[in-house]
Amino acid sequence: MKLTRRLAVYVGSLIALIALYTLAYRWGMAVYEGETRTWYQSLEIVVQSMTTTGYGQDAPWETLEMTALVLLVQVTGIAYIAVAIPQFVVPWLETLVQPSPPGEIDRIEDHVVVVGYTALCDTLVDELEADGTPYVILEDDKDRAQRLHEDGLVVLHGEPATDEVLDAAQLEDATAVVVDATEREFVDTVLAIEDRGPAADLFVLVTDPSRARYFRYAGVDEVLSPKHRLGKALGDRVRTIIAPAPEGEFTLGDDIDLTEFYVDSESELFGETMASTRELEDTGATVVGAWVRGDFVTELSEQVHVDENTSLLVAGTESTLEAVADRTGSTGSPYRTAEEPVVVVGAGLVGRTAAGTLERAGLETTVVDREDGEIVDVVGDATEEETLLAAGIEDAGTVVIALERDEDAVLVTLTANALNAAVEIVVGADTADSLRALRTAGADHVLALPNVAGRMIALRAFEREVMPLSEQLQLRQLVAPALVGTELEPATIRENTDCIVIGIERDEEYRSNVAGTRLERDDSLVIAGTDGQIDRFQETYIDG
Repeated sequence: MKLTRRLAVYVGSLIALIALYTLAYRWGMAVYEGETRTWYQSLEIVVQSMTTTGYGQDAPWETLEMTALVLLVQVTGIAYIAVAIPQFVVPWLETLVQPSPPGEIDRIEDHVVVVGYTALCDTLVDELEADGTPYVILEDDKDRAQRLHEDGLVVLHGEPATDEVLDAAQLEDATAVVVDATEREFVDTVLAIEDRGPAADLFVLVTDPSRARYFRYAGVDEVLSPKHRLGKALGDRVRTIIAPAPEGEFTLGDDIDLTEFYVDSESELFGETMASTRELEDTGATVVGAWVRGDFVTELSEQVHVDENTSLLVAGTESTLEAVADRTGSTGSPYRTAEEPVVVVGAGLVGRTAAGTLERAGLETTVVDREDGEIVDVVGDATEEETLLAAGIEDAGTVVIALERDEDAVLVTLTANALNAAVEIVVGADTADSLRALRTAGADHVLALPNVAGRMIALRAFEREVMPLSEQLQLRQLVAPALVGTELEPATIRENTDCIVIGIERDEEYRSNVAGTRLERDDSLVIAGTDGQIDRFQETYIDG
């Protein structure tokens, strides 16, 4: 119950109890003690007893019944006082005196030390908490440290370049140190950390890549540029992850489709672990993989949670995909396998990186910016129809929007969607708060800088692997003699080969949800995997 409701119940029950005791006391004095008391005299005695301030002229009592009643009143009064202190007095005092961040923490080890804290570290902390990895934030700004402490984060307030604060953070026992230098200069802190020679890996976040060299000179293990990573993630998001099928091999037909689903924030899967999305396979569809904050993964982790930056790539029939849509709260969009021309809006660091990633992948790319530059093809305001039309929006398959201001990105999204309703729109957002507005405006995929940055740090610090986009997934239809006559166990096949079993084809009919199905001689398996994974499948179940 809320505090106000608890207070109302407390006061109401107290008044009712005092009234009951007053009536009982007045009646008891007349019946058992033979003395008459007015209602206000009885009320006085009850209040004196409950507050333990004295009993007045009536003490002591001559009868057992009245003594028992007074004892009950006394015990009840003490109980009400005991309840009032933690429920009402302490919360009230906390509103007067805010708790300050501690100057030291309990003994920890194998933890991550975060120096400075901005929104870029939000996702990192989420992943650390999900993984059960301890962490401590060092923050020299008193107000920010106070806010972080009130939000329930583990934070120490102090100058991080001092030995006292580094000792309090137990630097020598840390596994990694992350210095968020995107807002403030922390060169002196990096030098102080390096001077102590800890075994922990040291990572520094920078906004301006030109400042990276100074941290490298100081001995930093790796200097990370979140905006550079966001640009690469936007470029990767456009590239197809499904390799063209060899001539004569299996291709997606009328029986099976690939669809990409976001998980609605109202869905029961939102906020759950990525591994829990396997529950969608109860519908008969197959989760082939997922985009997680800019990375495509086929291994759905227990450490990463479904959020607004994750989407699922699902294979299945029309009916099973409809069931997936109901579970995710998303209509889904057919996965694009054709690589069509791309328009990149914005030639800043994010836009340049995205355009470079696309050009290296061999995609035809047109760059738009307000100011002329080396890579700019069309100069103009992308919120104006004429500019996007000059960039070829009508023939483009995808528009990548990489602007400094999310407000401008919303306007460009609306304009692009109006000029070409079929175009895929991929947006890089500066803050996670803009995701809903961009999606509502018509963006198909939105990557927020803080989410991508946190994911990048976690991958570097813990050496977690993702599937390189150079190793595209292949969909293959193969006969597996070694499995004929056995009951299919997709989980075992995946454990042995890393290949994902999507379904089987029997009598020219595709079937999904095949776990436990006995494989017949003329059946063929539909699987997904990289070249190496499919080779392992062939060695295990075909050649072997």
